[in-house]
This record gives sequence, structure tokens and C-alpha cells, in this order.
Amino acid sequence: MKLGFIGTGKLASAILRGVCASGKVGSGDIIIYDINSAVVDSLTAELGVKAGSSASSAEYVFVAVKPKDIPSLIGSIAAEGREHDPVFISTAAGTQLSRLKELFGYDVRVVRIMPNINAAVGEAMTAVCPDEFVTKEQADFVLGLCGCFGRAIMLDEKYFSVFTAVAGSAPAFAYLFADALAVAGIKYGMTAAEAKETAAQMLYGSAKMLLESPLSADELIKNVCSPAGTTVEGLCSLKKTGFEASVITAVEETVEKDRRMAAQ
Repeated sequence: MKLGFIGTGKLASAILRGVCASGKVGSGDIIIYDINSAVVDSLTAELGVKAGSSASSAEYVFVAVKPKDIPSLIGSIAAEGREHDPVFISTAAGTQLSRLKELFGYDVRVVRIMPNINAAVGEAMTAVCPDEFVTKEQADFVLGLCGCFGRAIMLDEKYFSVFTAVAGSAPAFAYLFADALAVAGIKYGMTAAEAKETAAQMLYGSAKMLLESPLSADELIKNVCSPAGTTVEGLCSLKKTGFEASVITAVEETVEKDRRMAAQ
């Protein structure tokens, strides 16, 4: 088993570290390539992976470059891809499977994935969508790879735009919420460190509760509330100032932006 990485930016490096830590693929069976040789040297020293002038001869190859660089990159690796027939795994936002296949120019085996920044702490949420030339066994292997740095689900590509909003962009929304909570805490006398830790742990615990509890979000909200209590007062204020509508609008705007990018 050989696993390749073309591109070793922040997201690719987080994925690489997750895969290495899991032991799903041995470090000695991983080849990485990037035009930034300093990053490659650092990762090979840290993880024991191998540097190579090309990673397209591996069985599975992460293509982890910016969307604007996808056309030129694929143009440079398509011939080698046709020869070795690996499964390419694209992380490029807004670049659909049909566009990737068009660029490769042959019946390429390609899986589109959409991780989020939380891969850096092993807690990403990733959507996985294979094309028709990828076997079930290969698709399941990619799903397992994505499980090395968080949670992963198979998702029809038509939902990738909304997934981008709800999972890919939403960490920024969550950080904004956490920052606002921290600022409010500081306003009432907490230190910045105390407020940050309190807000972050609250979000972490709440997320864990959502994932592990059989109750719906609405039921969990009711469990926090007491009649005429402080939580109800805060919830009423959030509803009055349009909190839920603002979140939905943010998702809608993000979805539309992703669709415009995909149409270019």
C-alpha cells in the first residue's frame, strides 16, 4: 500500500499527521511532494514519511492544492495518473467531480472530499463522494482514511455546497460565537484566559452532548431551561435579536458563494 500527498499545506499536513498517528498506513509507505521543500523536509523528519518528486504512482493520492492551482497541477500529473491508475482524493473546494474528470481527460478514479480545519486537532467533519469508477472497496478505504482525523460520512455531491457551509465554514461561525461569549465574560470581570477556556469547553462539551445523546437539539435546550429561569431569559433575547435567522442566512450566503465558485 502506497499513499501519496501532492501538496502539504495546513490541511494536508493535518490529514497526514492523522493518518500517520492512526497507523492505517505505515509512514514508510507514504510519499509526499510539495514545491515548498522546507515543509517537506520538516514533515519527513517529524513523521518518517518519504519525499518524492511525484506521488502519482501511489495507490491513493491526496491532491491537496488550492482550487486555482488544480488545472495546472492535473495537467502535469494526468499522464502518470493514466499509466498507474491510482485513486485521486481531491480536497479542492468548489471543484466538482465532473470538472476533475474533464481535466484528467480519461476515466480517472477520483474521490472528492470536504474536510474542515478541525482536522488539525483530529476532530474534522468530512464529506466523501466517489465517482463511478471508484470501487466500493476503494471508497470505503478513503472513508476510513478520513476517519483518521475526525468523523466522515458518504454524501451525495449535490449536498457538498451546504456541507461546506454547515461543516467547512461554520467553525469560523463557532469561533465568532465563542469570542462573543468570551468578550461578555470579560465585560463582567473574568480574565481573557478564563473567559476563553470557559467558552471553549462549553462548546466542546455541548458538541459532545449533541453527538452522544439520543435527544434532539430542541430537547437538549429544554433540559437546560428552568421555568422563569436565567437560560430562558437569554434564549428569548437571542430569538428577539434574530440569532437563528442570522445563522440560517449565513449558511444560505455561504452555499450560494460555493455554487458560484463551482460554476466558474
